[in-house]
Amino acid sequence: MTKLIDTVVIVGSLNPTSKIHSKCLLQLNKINSDDDIFVPLVALLETDLVMKGRGYSYKERKTSWRALRHKIQSSKIVPNSVPSIYVATSLQEKGMDYFDSLITSLALERRAEVITTDRAIAKVVKTAW
Repeated sequence: MTKLIDTVVIVGSLNPTSKIHSKCLLQLNKINSDDDIFVPLVALLETDLVMKGRGYSYKERKTSWRALRHKIQSSKIVPNSVPSIYVATSLQEKGMDYFDSLITSLALERRAEVITTDRAIAKVVKTAW
């Protein structure tokens, strides 16, 4: 089964003080070696927005992305299709967060499981942690 990495995994892997840091690193380290694990492009964008919102400097953001570039190969990044974005708007109408809706709609389209701790995503698609 295809698996998609949620933003929580990427952000958690970058924060050594996070309670889930070790688990996030384990999940992140599987990406390049497991043919069934992919990273939604939108999860990368959300990660950058989280860092920016938390006051990371340009230098800190560059350092983070430098560390991630070897853990997430370009071939493992998947974009949302137009139909999946259409579905995401319906999920947003029902109250789901913008980025969660995009990851969830991509999971629905690809019949994928999402690796996350996010309960809102778990209400709609299969999740694992």
